[in-house]
Amino acid sequence: MPRRFVTASDLEIEHIDGKTHNWYYKQELSPDSSLVLCRARIVKGAGHAFHSHPEMDEIIYVLEGEMEQWLEKDRRILKAGESVYIPRGVIHGCYNLSDNECEFIAILTPSKISGEFSVDVSGEEPWKSLKG
Repeated sequence: MPRRFVTASDLEIEHIDGKTHNWYYKQELSPDSSLVLCRARIVKGAGHAFHSHPEMDEIIYVLEGEMEQWLEKDRRILKAGESVYIPRGVIHGCYNLSDNECEFIAILTPSKISGEFSVDVSGEEPWKSLKG
């Protein structure tokens, strides 16, 4: 049966290095959906290091707090109510430099891909030198 309504008990919750990901829709949870939806919370000092989604477009919408958002070498501080569109394959990263937690929604498409979901490039130049 297609996944249409998602309750709190239906979520897949993932805790990784100061980040909490609440997965509502992704390929493994809802194979009939063409979208991935994740609500993320990042504590002070944590973030999503520079990476790309080779086959997916992404929109990030900040719900609460603020974060340093990188889109290639362009850096912005995103606050609640602001968003960024990230085309497939574009290197990006986000970091919580504030004293409060940051919460955002990430929507990615398509959910059905043949390669990796995410490719970490944070250890490569010029990305590793941008965050020192």
